[in-house]
Amino acid sequence: TARHSVQQITAATVASAGAAILQIFLPELRGQAGDTVLNLLGNVLLSGYGREHELEADRLGAEYLARTGYDPQAMIRVIGALKNQELFDAEVARQEGREPRAYHGLFATHPDNDTRLQEMIGGARRYARPDARTAREEYLRRIDAMVFGDSPQQGIVRHNDFYHAELGFAMRFPAGWRVKNQPERVFAVSPGSDALIELRVAGPARGSPAEALRRFLRLAPGAEVASTSINGLPAATANVGVRGRPTRVATIFLGKGAYVIAGQALSVTVMNRWQGEINGTIRSFHAISAKERVAARPLAVRIITASSGMTFADLARRSPLGRNAEGYLRLINAKYPRGEPQAGEPIKIVE
Repeated sequence: TARHSVQQITAATVASAGAAILQIFLPELRGQAGDTVLNLLGNVLLSGYGREHELEADRLGAEYLARTGYDPQAMIRVIGALKNQELFDAEVARQEGREPRAYHGLFATHPDNDTRLQEMIGGARRYARPDARTAREEYLRRIDAMVFGDSPQQGIVRHNDFYHAELGFAMRFPAGWRVKNQPERVFAVSPGSDALIELRVAGPARGSPAEALRRFLRLAPGAEVASTSINGLPAATANVGVRGRPTRVATIFLGKGAYVIAGQALSVTVMNRWQGEINGTIRSFHAISAKERVAARPLAVRIITASSGMTFADLARRSPLGRNAEGYLRLINAKYPRGEPQAGEPIKIVE
């Protein structure tokens, strides 16, 4: 196998506000040593492999496909799907006022027009079997009813609401903020990327919320912590500074679990601007209702047969995918940016 990872470093950029808020959840990163680590992380650029490395990886991918009985030309379609995903995200990013999440391995041109790429993958044909297959029917059968997007185990984001039926809570992030759900946390970024609100599970509920918050933040005995109740749940809040940035932190007990919500702004002025939204998010945390449990059901891929005259615009109007549903549906059906369903062909929808 190609060992590109030992030839060139690749790492994700840690955003400034995100690195600072990380110190709330990892107190051992505070102080000069922690600043050094976080500054190092913050300065690492997302670095792509070189052109030749990427071509070699694509060649190997096509070769592996051919050796296992699949059509090696499928590699072109895979890379094309990734390129279309990049183009679609650039379109969404313009709407959301953020930087696009570019896939660093893709080239400037579309794979269909990349002569070098075509040549590299074409070399795998010598390993292809006469009965090379694409197994599309089997693929469609296997993905029918597959979970699309967030899973119940990780919690479900619907617009700016977050539901976690398994842990038994729900909350609402501010309207207009970009919500991101990750395995260890869920967070939202303000429209100007100058404030961040983050939720994490903080382990078992031991002692009181105020005691838990003091332990969690490693506060001095005299530091001010306010005990309170949030939607009938025992809680505590504190205002702290992390790397010079004003931060509002709350610990909330629900059942046997403790949860921490932290809201941070880049400056006091910014905090004053977003204080209502941060406090509102903290105050929105509550035990999930029966109605919300229904909303917490995950979306799923469904395979339908296109009828005559069917369009992605029609399907988008009935889709739960939101304002960019038409683009999403084209993307997952390899029809981006302007393709339409053809009568009789299988089409993926989300419901």
